[in-house]
This record gives sequence, structure tokens and C-alpha cells, in this order.
Amino acid sequence: MTITALLFIYTVIITSFLSIAVIRAEHYRILYQEVFYDCQSLERVRNFFKKIEPALKSLYPIVDSLNKKRGRPATDRRFQLRFIIWWKFFAPLPQQTAVNRFNSSPELRMILKAPPNPYTRSSLRRFLKDLGEENIVKMTAKLLGKLIKKKILDTSKVVLDSFPVYSYLNMQKCLRMPKFDVDFAKEFYQMLSLDNIATLFPKQHKRSAPLKDKLKVLIHQYLWDIPSDRLNHTYIFGKRPRRDILQLEKGWTTVVTYRSFVKLLKSLPNYSEVESTITKEVVRVLVLLGVKIENRDFTRLNDLRNVFHLSHRNKDPGITLNYCAAKDNHFIGRGGLMAVFPDLEIPFFSQITAKYKQNDHGVIEFLKALKQNFKGKLNDVTVYADSEFGSKTIKKFLLDNISSRLVIDNYGPSTSKSFFSTDDLNIRKTIERVIGRLEVNFSLEHPRLLGKDFVTIHTQLCVLCDLLLVLFNLYSGNYTSPHSLRDIRG
Repeated sequence: MTITALLFIYTVIITSFLSIAVIRAEHYRILYQEVFYDCQSLERVRNFFKKIEPALKSLYPIVDSLNKKRGRPATDRRFQLRFIIWWKFFAPLPQQTAVNRFNSSPELRMILKAPPNPYTRSSLRRFLKDLGEENIVKMTAKLLGKLIKKKILDTSKVVLDSFPVYSYLNMQKCLRMPKFDVDFAKEFYQMLSLDNIATLFPKQHKRSAPLKDKLKVLIHQYLWDIPSDRLNHTYIFGKRPRRDILQLEKGWTTVVTYRSFVKLLKSLPNYSEVESTITKEVVRVLVLLGVKIENRDFTRLNDLRNVFHLSHRNKDPGITLNYCAAKDNHFIGRGGLMAVFPDLEIPFFSQITAKYKQNDHGVIEFLKALKQNFKGKLNDVTVYADSEFGSKTIKKFLLDNISSRLVIDNYGPSTSKSFFSTDDLNIRKTIERVIGRLEVNFSLEHPRLLGKDFVTIHTQLCVLCDLLLVLFNLYSGNYTSPHSLRDIRG
């Protein structure tokens, strides 16, 4: 055998050996990742709950208070609290998926000290409903007290901001509207009588658009289930206008006129009477035109949305079509407000609002709740926020009730805004990192729940879990990265 043949055989053997070694090394690398970096690792779950047990013990009295003296005993409340925390940290999945995964693991049930019976989604929802927003806020205050008592947290500065909350529903289905029959609409508006309704309103300015026109536009939005004021305005005064179909005497240029009318309507002392009268008149005409209505005792304008079709938005009551300028996108959902301590970047209070774009009334209600729940921890603080909180009404409330100094731009055009130091601006930006982190870690902006009550509970649980994350790292000796998830999820 020649030397060339021997070298060829040697090369083939070495190449084969190296190929097998690389394949096996890749296999063990994947196996290593699965064992040591799997967020479902039971050892990680066991270690996590062992470390945060002191914090959980301080929260148990709050959930114990939910137990009723009479009736059938509920599923162990302490276990249910542990399940929710496991769900948020290790399995941010839909409720039923998380429950199924939990029930299929005897080891996990043992770690969470579960009762012998399988856990169910209905039990979880009942517990969330019983727990409510108020008790979660109490838990948050309890954990904050631990950090303040140990002098780890500085509460002299607070940052405020808003964030979008997207509905779990399919947006395209939510935007579906019933078919607009032109002939039917013409006949409907011809038969509609609004004279008696107009007398229920205060006297208008001479130059303003006729009240009947505004009422017709209002009815158009609710009866044909138009999801936003702007889209309603576009349909009536846009490229293919319905203005002639509605038989309007005088139109208007922008949607602001209509929004002002809606705001006036909802502020009327006799709003309930006006709403009921409008609804009854619409139902009267619909019945005369042969429209089948199962319930003819409609009293609210929202009831009219279900006349021609069953709106998909009904599955998540209260959601609206919003626009987020920061992300330049429209979405179906709600808005949220949050307060954060820039020291350690800790969120401590949030609240859900009907719309993403905030108004003075909604912000002040949030600030009142903030003061009521954390009055012992907010004394002469400096408040940081963007121009969204810069109206005179909000600033006055902050100075009179919460803050001794404001770092907030004035609301309005850029020429009226204030100028602050770089350090102040950097402190104000911390809340953006907090909201982003909560979204990544606990899906703050994308709750897998429907209904305002459950969505509110979800956002409060995100705040509570972030505090537990900080305590876990502090108990583990990780003072440099208190928001790290590496030891929990890998």
C-alpha cells in the first residue's frame, strides 16, 4: 500500500472522528441549555420560592383575610398566591395552558404545596376576582415597607407616565362594522324626530352647528358601530360623504367640533335622561322600519351598537380604538398610568384608564388613589413627568397634595415648555425603561385576560412581581442587578 493511500485513510479517519466529536458536542451543548437554562426547570422554581419565602410570609395574612367563615372552604389561598406568582414568573401563558402544565407535573405541585385536587381555571378566576386590585396594592405597600425599613429605597423622587394596554382580542375582528344600507339610512333619518330631544340641551351659541346635526352624527356612530370619533367624521365628511344621507343642514371641518359636543353631552346633569330619550327614539323608528329587536327597552347608547350585528368588542367591554404616537400605531384596548421610584427603578402603583390619551380628570383620579394608598411613603417628593401631566390643573393638584417640586414640561406647544437639567431629564426617562422591562418580563401591555377588572389585576400583579424580583435578587446578594431574571429563568 502506498504512502498516498495511507495518508488518505488517515485523513478520512481523523475527519470522521472530528465530525462525530462536533456532533456530540453540539448535542451536549443543547442538553446543557435545556437543563440549566430552561425557565421551566423545577430546581429554579424550588430555589425561587425558597428565597422569597420571607416576603411571601408577610403577604399571607392579606390572602388569609379572604377566607369566609361560612360556606364551603375555598381552595388554599396561600397556594393560589404561589400559583399566580409561578404563573407570572415561569409560565406567562394563557390561563388554561398554565393550569394544564401545572396539573401535569406532580413535582411542581409539591413545590407549590398544592392541595390534592387538580387546580382549575375557574378556581383561578374566582381567586383573582376575590383578590381584587385593593389587596394587591396592599401587598405592594407591604413589600415597599420592607425596602424602606432597611433603608435600601429612596422615596424622595417619583416619576409618572402612561402606557398602552392592548386588548387580547383580534383587532381586525373588533374593527368590523355592519353593512351601511343607503336606502335604509335615508328612510331612517327622514322618520327620525329630534325636536323634543333638542329641548333637553342648554341654549347653544348662535354660530355653532345645529344641535340636530350633531345628534344625527352621534346616532350614526352608535347605530352603525363606528369604533372612533375620527372615523365617524371621515365617513360623513370624507371622500365618499354620507352628509346628504343624514340630511345635515350645516357641517363642520374637523372632528374637534363633534368631540366637544360629546364632551358636553356627557357632562350634562340630565345625561341619563337625554341618553335614554335618544335611544328610545332610535328604537321607535327602527321598529317602524321592521328591524327585529329582541329587547326594546334599550336605555343606553351603547345598546344601539348591537342592533345590526353582534360587536366582537363586547367580549372585552370598555375597550376603545386608540392611537399611540410613540409607537405610531392604532390599537384596540385601554390606557394605563404608572408611578415609579427612580431609585432602583421600582414601580409601585398603576391604574387602568378607559383611553390611552389621558385627560385631567383621569390623571387626578389616579393621583388621588396614589396618595390614598401610599400617603405614608410620599412626603414632599419631587415629581417627574412629561408634558402629558403638565396642565395647570394637574400641576396645582400635585403641589397642593403630593409634591414640593415639579419637573414637568408645560402642556401645549413646544415654545411654552420648560427647560431642565440633563440629570432631571435622565431621571424622567427611567420610567420608560421600567415599562419596557415589565412588558418583556411580565407582558404588562399585553394581558391575556378580558374585562377591565381582570386587566387591572394583571397590571397590579406585574408591579407586585417586579418587587418580588428585586427582593429575590437582594436576598441572593445580587445588589448590582436587582432586576435580573438570570437566576430565575436562565
